[in-house]
Amino acid sequence: MVKKSLLLLLSFLLLILSGCAEFSGASAGKIIPPSSPVSSLGGKWKVLQELDANGSEGGTQQWLGSDVQFAPGAISFGGHVWDNPSYKIKRVKAEDYLQTKYIPPAGIFGPKTEKVDVITVYAATNYLGEFMKLDDTGMIFFVQNKVLLLKKVADEADSTLGAANTNAQDLNQDSREGISGVLLGLRIPSDTGYTYQTLWIAADHHQLHPVLASDQLFFPRTSGFWELSVQDLSSAGKTGNLLTARNVTVKVPELKTGETETEAGAETEDQGTTDPAERVIHYIGNDFVAIEKRTSGVNQLQMLPVDKLSSSTEIKVSDLLGDKGFNAYLSAREQAVAALREKGMTSINQDEPGENFGLIRKNGHWSLVGRINYQNGGAFEETDFELKLIPPANLIFYDTLVLSWYKIKDRVPDALDAFTSPNKDIALVKTKNKLTIYPIGTEQLGVTPLAELDLPEGATVIMAEWGTGSYVDSWEKSFLVYGAQALAKDSVRMR
Repeated sequence: MVKKSLLLLLSFLLLILSGCAEFSGASAGKIIPPSSPVSSLGGKWKVLQELDANGSEGGTQQWLGSDVQFAPGAISFGGHVWDNPSYKIKRVKAEDYLQTKYIPPAGIFGPKTEKVDVITVYAATNYLGEFMKLDDTGMIFFVQNKVLLLKKVADEADSTLGAANTNAQDLNQDSREGISGVLLGLRIPSDTGYTYQTLWIAADHHQLHPVLASDQLFFPRTSGFWELSVQDLSSAGKTGNLLTARNVTVKVPELKTGETETEAGAETEDQGTTDPAERVIHYIGNDFVAIEKRTSGVNQLQMLPVDKLSSSTEIKVSDLLGDKGFNAYLSAREQAVAALREKGMTSINQDEPGENFGLIRKNGHWSLVGRINYQNGGAFEETDFELKLIPPANLIFYDTLVLSWYKIKDRVPDALDAFTSPNKDIALVKTKNKLTIYPIGTEQLGVTPLAELDLPEGATVIMAEWGTGSYVDSWEKSFLVYGAQALAKDSVRMR
């Protein structure tokens, strides 16, 4: 009875809201600058319900009764405090927005044409969640794949939150040190091509968490966590494969017989078309994916936007590196072409737009490379040339080895790759068929590893996204909600 009354109340509130002037823009939402985001959300809110996919009470109700608080310069939820948050506000058609979140509008309110404000909150460029305002005292909180119904219980946050924010820099520094986690993407050779896997490896002051794994590629973006899928088209009578990406909180339509994920609308942007080709993933970042496109014996490199993986859109060198970067690309390519001509190669493909480029791993870093395709005795071949340019931050956010590659090789002579935490507390060292997790001591790897994992022969790391401090707990919970499973104990040899 209480639940029905609450839903009727929400319907009434939103009927009132529907009388307000509508903001111009598409129903997908338009970003508007908030004049005072804290005043819009500010105060103390209580979790009344955890909603399920029917818009009714469901789930574990683990957050029932919890507080969400907003003060100038700070947010608290789930026992964590984030300082200096930033906000984006968009006005959306309520029905369309809720359908992307698995929540049928009829389960919450009646009107289907009204528009509401959705406020996305970030801390240090990391996505925290979205708040859908119902009115001044009610809103829905989308966080960690959960849907929480909130009620405002106070106009101001507790004084303790303000005090915590006074020393936010010191507190956050303490919370970050010694707590690190990484989402590691793997490409694994198989009889039919490649499979892909995501590992979650985390440590709290050198105490290793259970290692989690998923047979899909799960990665963070500023809009939340996404999944990248590689779909074999042979079952649909086609050749090659198809890449699709989606926000894991966005509903995917059920596939009809003979329909591909893209035809069903798996991506959130324009679907476009795809030509018959095998696409091999070399790198996954927040907004870009580097691949090798194999068509009729010609293997080309491509950089694609995550939002439009299956369209014909390709990123050019100038798009990422500007005119100076493009000129450096052309210069390096001319030198590589001249070297080929000295060897008698004449059938060399042109690349005037500067699209045949990508990323490789070398000595523990991502490096930009260009590629030249040519024919040698009628056979298609290719050669890569290095671009002596640092990948921009919008392509690779973090790519730092806190230990020198030479020190790593000195300790692990057969090391092929290595990754170190921004907190300088753990390192991952990859050899031909093993991944070893080390503590980091004074400017060197710890003497005794924390653990060692077996890797399939030929496995290659294509993604390493680090989280620190309170984000470790948040990312781990989100990965578990997504469906990740702990690796068997015999697969992870603890030291």
